[in-house]
Amino acid sequence: MTERAPAGGTGAGPATAAPPDFAGALSAYAAGVTLVTIADGRDDIGTTVSAFCPVSLEPPLVLVSLLAASYPAELLGTGRGDEAGPDDDGSPADGGSPDNDRSPADRGSPAPSGSPADSADPDNDRSPADDGSPTDGGRPTDGAGPSGAAAGRFAVCLLAAGQRMLAGRFAAAGRPNARRMLAEVPHRRGALSGALIPDGGLAALECEVSRRIPAGDHLVLIARVLAVPYQAPSGDPLIRFRGRYPALG
Repeated sequence: MTERAPAGGTGAGPATAAPPDFAGALSAYAAGVTLVTIADGRDDIGTTVSAFCPVSLEPPLVLVSLLAASYPAELLGTGRGDEAGPDDDGSPADGGSPDNDRSPADRGSPAPSGSPADSADPDNDRSPADDGSPTDGGRPTDGAGPSGAAAGRFAVCLLAAGQRMLAGRFAAAGRPNARRMLAEVPHRRGALSGALIPDGGLAALECEVSRRIPAGDHLVLIARVLAVPYQAPSGDPLIRFRGRYPALG
């Protein structure tokens, strides 16, 4: 069963309003930026996420937090994983709830630290030409491929410092179309998730949701890592800090 929180709360106690300056305080937390991509059988969706962290090596688990009202959360909020049996920790798989990607810092603050909608980023207005024939590692693709979302599967790309423009494109609200956004970017389709994965990141993961936890205005996903499509031998990460992507050093 899904872990349900009381209406308006987080499951940790009575619902309370956020303290003053809470969003601003969170924006002071520097976080690596990732791109989460999903194939839902009809389209390819992607969203910029910095609310991501590793959870366990054995079994290999990661955590992703999505804005509950977003389309990515709706896609991954239900799926075959809910019927697949026990979680990796021995408890039943959680049922989903159609609860994008922004942290509390993204609301009411121009300098979010979560997985931000980056409409103020000048790169956000720059989108690649969409000629209707997206590339997949330099080759044309047909449609969106298998429905990874139906199986609770998705991909995560740990973005490199040089992929700031890509992060800005996918930080738009709504349903950022991964095929259009990646039309001019070398990429591949994950063999296990069906999701589009841009090349040039620090690493890429293919994942399957094993637990869904509604948490306030977010949906927290615990996911098993199924594969590592690639890992760069070197490179600097893309970091989000006070609403910007500062260079390291």
